[in-house]
Amino acid sequence: MFFFNRSKSSYNDFSAIATDMHSHLIPGVDDGAKDIADSLQLIKGLSELGFTKLYTTPHTLQDIHPNTSETLKNGHAQLDGKLPHGMTLNLSSEYYLDEEFKKQLTSNQLIPLPGNRLLVEFSQIFRPHDLEEVIFDIGIKGYQVILAHPERYLFFHKQFNYYTRLKEMGIEFQVNAMSLTEHYGKGIKSIAEKLIEKGMIDFIGTDIHHVKHLDVLKKVPSTKHYAKLVDSGLLKNTELN
Repeated sequence: MFFFNRSKSSYNDFSAIATDMHSHLIPGVDDGAKDIADSLQLIKGLSELGFTKLYTTPHTLQDIHPNTSETLKNGHAQLDGKLPHGMTLNLSSEYYLDEEFKKQLTSNQLIPLPGNRLLVEFSQIFRPHDLEEVIFDIGIKGYQVILAHPERYLFFHKQFNYYTRLKEMGIEFQVNAMSLTEHYGKGIKSIAEKLIEKGMIDFIGTDIHHVKHLDVLKKVPSTKHYAKLVDSGLLKNTELN
């Protein structure tokens, strides 16, 4: 069990973190913001929650959201000059580990986060048979892997030790803020809390897709495990500044 040196009952907002590194704010490119007005409404809501810097990460998923660096950059450019005062919006992607990702990795067509980090995901139901091989290939290309929402991969819940295996491989973990509520269910909330208690979380992200998520996010800062995570000193969100 990881022990925390400080204890704080709650926070009022996300200003202690200030940087969100997982969101879906580019208009019309995935299942997030539908248009520019939708994007700006979400960004305004995040600003009111205490965020001042956003790294938006639209899906790159061959069969559903076949984005490229070009389509994402074009979408990002539509928001130039439209942000709330004091807010910055940077671009990356949430990469699904499919064949198209492997092609983009080989051809250096990716948009990493600072520190040459890549936010990646895969099926939440079936573990990829070549997961460790792909992670190795990403490392060989000089990237640092961040696994998006590890608490949501259901097949890991009964083999919790595999989380340790992934950490030993050098993978950073990003927990979804909404996982600290029951938004995704009690089981996912329990795993998210356990990962925090064991000191395994490196980043927290909103993973916001639509306006209803803003209401859920408002509940997060007052939760016990959000306070534990912030007070742990382990979060690396500020490394993205």
